[in-house]
Amino acid sequence: MANWKRLEQLNGGDRISYSDPWLDTKNEVWFFAESYQLRVWSDGVLHKHDEKADALTAPISGRFTLYKQRESLFVDVELRGDQAVIRRGVLNGHFLSTLVAPSEVEPLLARYRALGFRDGFPWNATKTLATRREYVKADIARWSVEVHGNVLKQEVHENTPAESREAAIALAEKRIRAKEKTGFKLYRIELVTSEHPNPEPIPAKGAPERKPLPKRALVAKPKNAYEAVDAAIAMLKDLHERIPTAHFVTECLDPKKDRARVASVESSAAFFLRMHKARVGRWAKAKPRKPKKNESSWDYFANEYGSITWILDGAADEGLQMFYCGNVTGGGWSCLEIDSDSDYSLDDQVEVTGNEELEELFVFHGGWHQDRSWAFDRRVSSPAGEHAVIPFSDTLEKLPRPMKPERIVPFGLWLYKRVAALTKVAEKNLRELS
Repeated sequence: MANWKRLEQLNGGDRISYSDPWLDTKNEVWFFAESYQLRVWSDGVLHKHDEKADALTAPISGRFTLYKQRESLFVDVELRGDQAVIRRGVLNGHFLSTLVAPSEVEPLLARYRALGFRDGFPWNATKTLATRREYVKADIARWSVEVHGNVLKQEVHENTPAESREAAIALAEKRIRAKEKTGFKLYRIELVTSEHPNPEPIPAKGAPERKPLPKRALVAKPKNAYEAVDAAIAMLKDLHERIPTAHFVTECLDPKKDRARVASVESSAAFFLRMHKARVGRWAKAKPRKPKKNESSWDYFANEYGSITWILDGAADEGLQMFYCGNVTGGGWSCLEIDSDSDYSLDDQVEVTGNEELEELFVFHGGWHQDRSWAFDRRVSSPAGEHAVIPFSDTLEKLPRPMKPERIVPFGLWLYKRVAALTKVAEKNLRELS
């Protein structure tokens, strides 16, 4: 919990909003005043919004933008004549503007690079994330502008292709200039998924070097459904260990050593750990073995591993179908939750639909409240004791036609394919944040 008395002191003794600071280091703190206006305390100086920065009308001759993507923070600079407007703020949220001399810009950018902000372009943070700038006029009119590759996008839906990305940016700046002349002011900066590829930002000279992340461990292609279970678990363990930020696999956690890691992803760490107490560290002694006689790949998973509870930071979920574990805020933001001890009850669904066939389902995967769940159809089984995996939601009324036993895909192969696809997307997201 934040030190509220310290924050009030940094705010010149004025009251604050009792919420955790967005950035909190020895020499740099971003927090909200009682009025929910952003304050930045930097090297002993308290910065508040300067209305003179809003009134500056000189043409923009240059821009610089740094992003701290996981924390949803940005530093945005506009060079305007003999002054520079510095905006520090929260993506899709509040920011404050101040004025400095152009000679002060580079030292200021260097300061924020040292604090973990990364160089981006003013119109994109990464190859896949474009920057949206939203403007307002006297709270009665709004206008937004983005650049996706060589396409200028206005008002979200109006696309204007240009000869090049540079031409699209020049057109965006021209439109901004025209809007500012009619009274529009910048209101919000946010990141959106780009519809066209953007150039990858290059770190500035002298910026702190990023440590290269280890390469993915080689996992042998499984020869059967049992090896497929082991391979899926190995991929998740590998990603958990190689990239120890912005995500975790609950079953891989050390309940004593990894509490800070949980807190860095889940704001209610204590609640999360209590809720999933039986799953925390569950794989510590689990390892591949020979399947027992008449043991299906699901039984093998249940007996050896028991569950999968993969939790990701909201900044790392691009391209993944996410849901709250257990349909509970604080239960974990997940794209993969499998529970061999699932106690999901279908009684209400059977009663509402009058379809008693629903009783033949075993819901083993979370996300049922978001149409992102999976269940076993136990009406038919294969010779190896496998059941068909079908999509499930709590609004399902009718089951699909029973699958022929010989066409049933074993759980282990389904799991391997799914984990391979999810980890590929998640690793790309996590590398951008690490």
